[in-house]
Amino acid sequence: MQPAFVVLTDMSAATEVALTYTSRLAQRLDGRLVLLHVYLDPMLAPDAAVMASPILVTSRKEIIAYLVERAQELPVPAEAEIVVDMLSPALADVVQRHRPLLLACGREQPINLLDRMIGNWVLPILQQAHQPLLVVPEVWQSTELPRRAVVATDDKAFWLSAPSLALTELLTSLKLTTTVVHVAEATGPSRADVGLASAQRTGLFGHLTENSLYEVCEEAPADGILHAAAELHAQLLVLLARPHSFLGGLFHHSVTADILRRSPVPVLVLPTTA
Repeated sequence: MQPAFVVLTDMSAATEVALTYTSRLAQRLDGRLVLLHVYLDPMLAPDAAVMASPILVTSRKEIIAYLVERAQELPVPAEAEIVVDMLSPALADVVQRHRPLLLACGREQPINLLDRMIGNWVLPILQQAHQPLLVVPEVWQSTELPRRAVVATDDKAFWLSAPSLALTELLTSLKLTTTVVHVAEATGPSRADVGLASAQRTGLFGHLTENSLYEVCEEAPADGILHAAAELHAQLLVLLARPHSFLGGLFHHSVTADILRRSPVPVLVLPTTA
């Protein structure tokens, strides 16, 4: 069965960037795409965690017609689905049926619109699906797949979940040059080696040595990670979503959320088991 990549669509410019990027990833594995649009009448559930489409449509038929046409234009096999449901159960159903390698969505500009996306898209994905999540910023214009990646780690060991480890073939095919970035605490000994050892153990990021470690001092975690990614000319930023990040209150104040709002490069969020 062809590996699946699910792209959450709202027919925005940001979605188009994510769709193009994810199509290129799918081509690496002869994979397929699923274009998922979650449709819910705001009159029925005004507080539902869904994103409103930026395109004015009069019916679900118009949406599905657009998505089907767009799917036919892609360079890989693709299908379109529109579901009338809340986002969380829709994701659960899609994951069960398609067993995707990852879920992808676009990040809109200006940045303040992402605050809504963080709650409406990312949090339900991490809470319910526990799948790897790719967030592609609307400003990302590169036509090439990533060759330089940064993996952001803290001072605690981590073990990736089974869905995260399922990305081994894809990430290996990219032949990434990977740097493990650690933002050191203001005081106390460095524990950068802990994150490096955990990244090495995953086998996802190519050959890592002590020279693959980049430590940042005297910066806030999100600032340090983003500055390091810029200095290293990273084309992909990998973040770890630990189980406690699935709690809404913590997530909204986490380093992960801050980086997702601000990163100028695509971000891959990998769930861990610890």
